[in-house]
Amino acid sequence: MKKILPFTVCLLLFFMNYSLFAQDSGEEIFKSVCAACHTINKGRLVGPDLSGVYLIRKNEWLIQFIHSSQKFIKTGDTAAVAIFNEYNKIPMPDNLLTDEQILSVIEYIKITDKNVPATAVKSKAGDSLAAIGMKSTVPNDSLGMQYTSETVPAGKALFYGYTRFANGASPCIACHNIKDQSILGGGKLALDLTGAYIKLGPAGVKAILTNPPFPAMKTAMLNHPLKEDEIQAVISLLKSVGERKYTYKIPASAGMFFFTMGFVCAILLLVHIYIFYDNRKIA
Repeated sequence: MKKILPFTVCLLLFFMNYSLFAQDSGEEIFKSVCAACHTINKGRLVGPDLSGVYLIRKNEWLIQFIHSSQKFIKTGDTAAVAIFNEYNKIPMPDNLLTDEQILSVIEYIKITDKNVPATAVKSKAGDSLAAIGMKSTVPNDSLGMQYTSETVPAGKALFYGYTRFANGASPCIACHNIKDQSILGGGKLALDLTGAYIKLGPAGVKAILTNPPFPAMKTAMLNHPLKEDEIQAVISLLKSVGERKYTYKIPASAGMFFFTMGFVCAILLLVHIYIFYDNRKIA
């Protein structure tokens, strides 16, 4: 009995320490890597709510998907393909997490779910990952912000670099482009953001701007966090551009205008050649 008691105490301490370790490391990894696109019991963001994910997917499946979702999708896994299609075909970035780190994140999700009724967790899991063929919708704006036309000019100034971000972040145009009839165009290093607001909603855009999940963006914004009013202004611009994308129509006269301008320029060029080229001096 004396020998069994110390062993039992050690065993209990081991499991307690493991639980605390999973909570600490899993929580830290989730907040630094996953939280930009996912929540637990708070609804969909850029990606699905991960509450109860362990109830419908085995650890082996989750490990493969988290390591490289695109590689896993190419294998033809029906669930992986369905999730990719449901969430606007936005690829989840690959990461260098070990299997043990991924398992610690799953354990953290389980711990977070403990205070939620089991039926609610199962329902949330079904809504977020099990459904196939659901039409994606823009998440509701639960941020308490107003994205009005008054804040669009400020967002445009920040996007194009006319106004510097307070903490020194590079202007968005360095990597991104938006279709807003601007002559400047934009960068080609990253995605066109014209439809970002329509696809992600304000919560999704804010999550990415606050904690970038993409390696290049994360490096570029390291030590250069955006302020709340700057995020609000950029989201206002993206909302304006995204909504205009689906309503803006090129005027019927635009084609004739460009044809006329091209014709005039061609005539001027021919006149220039006729007057000056034939009278040039030949050495």
